[in-house]
Amino acid sequence: MSRNSPGRAALLGVSLLTTVAAQLAFVSPAPADVPDAPAYSLAPTVGDPALTAQECAADPGCAVAGAPRGAGLDDWAALNGAIAAAAARSSSAAPATVFLPAGVYTVTKPLSLPPNVNLRGSGMTATTLVIAPGSHASFNYSFLVRPDNTADPVEGSTNLVSDLAVNGNCKAGAGLTDEAVLPGTACDHGAGNNAGGGISAGDRWTVQHVRFTNIEYFKLWIRATTGVRAVDNRFDNRGGAASGDEDNIGGGGNATDTVVSDNQFDGTQLGNALDVVNAKGLVVRRNTVFTDPAMLTRFKRPTNGSLYLEAVTDSEVSDNLFHGANLVLKSNAGYTPTGTNKDVTNPARIVVRGNRFVGAYDAGITVAYSDYKDSDGTYGRVDAPVDPGDTVNHTLWSGGANVITDNVIENSAEGGIVVLGCLQAAKSMPDTIAGNHVTNPGGRDSSFSTGCATFDSVGIGVGVGRGDRIYGNVVSGPATTWYGIQIGSRTAPTTVTDTVLTDPSGTYPDNSFGPLVVGPYRYGRNTPESPVAQPAVSTPDGTTLTWKEVYALPNVFVGGYRIYRGGALVADLPVGGEIPGNLLPADAATLENGLGGWTAASRTSVSRVTGAAAPGVGAASLALTTTGAGLIGATGPLTPVTAGQTYTAVASYQAQTTGRKARTGVQWLDASGVAIGTKMYSSNQYTVDGTDRWITSSYTAQAPAGAAYARVLSAIDNAVVGEVHLMDRIGLVVGTATEAWTDTEGTGPYDVVAYQAGGAAGSEFSIPTRITAP
Repeated sequence: MSRNSPGRAALLGVSLLTTVAAQLAFVSPAPADVPDAPAYSLAPTVGDPALTAQECAADPGCAVAGAPRGAGLDDWAALNGAIAAAAARSSSAAPATVFLPAGVYTVTKPLSLPPNVNLRGSGMTATTLVIAPGSHASFNYSFLVRPDNTADPVEGSTNLVSDLAVNGNCKAGAGLTDEAVLPGTACDHGAGNNAGGGISAGDRWTVQHVRFTNIEYFKLWIRATTGVRAVDNRFDNRGGAASGDEDNIGGGGNATDTVVSDNQFDGTQLGNALDVVNAKGLVVRRNTVFTDPAMLTRFKRPTNGSLYLEAVTDSEVSDNLFHGANLVLKSNAGYTPTGTNKDVTNPARIVVRGNRFVGAYDAGITVAYSDYKDSDGTYGRVDAPVDPGDTVNHTLWSGGANVITDNVIENSAEGGIVVLGCLQAAKSMPDTIAGNHVTNPGGRDSSFSTGCATFDSVGIGVGVGRGDRIYGNVVSGPATTWYGIQIGSRTAPTTVTDTVLTDPSGTYPDNSFGPLVVGPYRYGRNTPESPVAQPAVSTPDGTTLTWKEVYALPNVFVGGYRIYRGGALVADLPVGGEIPGNLLPADAATLENGLGGWTAASRTSVSRVTGAAAPGVGAASLALTTTGAGLIGATGPLTPVTAGQTYTAVASYQAQTTGRKARTGVQWLDASGVAIGTKMYSSNQYTVDGTDRWITSSYTAQAPAGAAYARVLSAIDNAVVGEVHLMDRIGLVVGTATEAWTDTEGTGPYDVVAYQAGGAAGSEFSIPTRITAP
């Protein structure tokens, strides 16, 4: 069976729920039910206590190593001899142990453990292995402790490395205690960025009660192994230590049956807490990650301590506590496509359950589906058998069937849970997102881009998939979260269909929502463009916001704008607000006291009507009645302009019978009133009026040389005799801003959104445009 076959999941070292029904058969906890994390501690929390010299003496398979020589003298030869002696008396039935008393052991070369040889110290704060100064060249891309790869594999062998500290001597003399000394920001041994890792695990290794500190390569490396257990270890840069930015736990390479549990990652650690590529049967459970904002500033990093599961399947992430860190499930499409990364594996059948994310610097949980193109320009062959002889094409293993349930996500900078797709074929099975509690996500931005899609400030966002199940979730976000659940994302190359928002089994209730800026659901495709705003200005009346009319898209009719101040709705402007700096006379703009100088174009008659005006623009409008089939329109009064200046003409339209393309234009004239050039109109074909909506069309152009006047024009395409189209809220402005609103009661920041015609309730909104107070 291929490593990516959709068959039976690999047997996990810790029981993994195997059916969606079983995975969801429990009650979702409320956020208050999740306790805060204990403080970072170098005291073990699970497992047996450290071995003692007396216990070692009573065990025939255990030998006490000599005390360290001290003063920085090399202990490698003595330790290597003790390991060799242990190997001679070891077997799979009775592994041998080398016991290290308290003290600092200095080594000039890596310690290689043969199968069935254990290395046990006297405790994380008692026994330390440290790289000798000046010897880092011997540790290039290598580790303080590693498997003895010269020996043949031994079936059923085990190794235990426990109760000690590994110190890479990144900063000379640092990291020997847990003193609260600020970590270093650079290593000083001069041997390069990949010299001096912590421990490289082998098959069926257990690494337990080990402190990793002051290391400039991967701290714990787990690659191409089976049965590794990393339990109750510590990762930090305390005591003035430093490190490279490689992951704390890294590797993958088709590793199977790996358990990472009960580890603690201090706020001084650097790099991802865990990042594995190509793995199966991984269990990440009951770990605690601290991210210290002060350390991010010190290390000049945007985030720290996150978990990346790349090309990982049939795995579990459960009951972990992340302060500032986030979880990402993704494919390996971003790696150089060679070796194990030639074929692409998307995340599949992963259970993410019972975790708590507090203050993530990105989305709390991200699931990403993707692929890369081969040299012939095609994507991978979906779920096709691997062909080793094909040097061009690769296989794309599609993903899905992931279960994200009963997690608590609080105050994430972007979304709470985000599922995105860069290629539709990369996901073939529905995901389940159920019973999660998401509180106040999206505090950093009102929208964010994932590289393949754009989401608003949202509790849960899904941008790819068919039949995904999203129910039993609770989303609340006072003042920062725009939507509870977003189904479909803007600009995405993928779609979302047949989403299930109720629990067919009745295990969970429907989704529920607390305070949100806009509302519970958002359908992200076919939404208006975002307004283009100018800086806010202070006026005698208050703070004035101005922005350019949004360009209409196919079947996306802009009905107006909403303005939010600090997340609270303060203005709803159907069609648009007052036209700022309107050069047209009042009657020509609103038709309140007559025709205002408007005249009919060909095949048109014009009249002033009352009782059918654009919202917020008085009671009258200009009626254009079709007298001859074809293009109809109207011409406005002469308005003085300055040659070389940019102007925008704008008008709003509503159909009384049948919707047509309605376009605004301009005509330039010289000082004698003689036309210069031809009439010019907006080329946007998507401003279609309707009986149920007012739409707005605008046109921007520069006044040509010799221009002294302009006339605003309108054009209704393909009208039929007897049709009537209304025209109102008409203007000509310098520049491009045709929309405005003045705040007389408060200050920003403000968010301006365009919404679809058809009424604000239930309409689709644009991505917000943020405007700060002057």
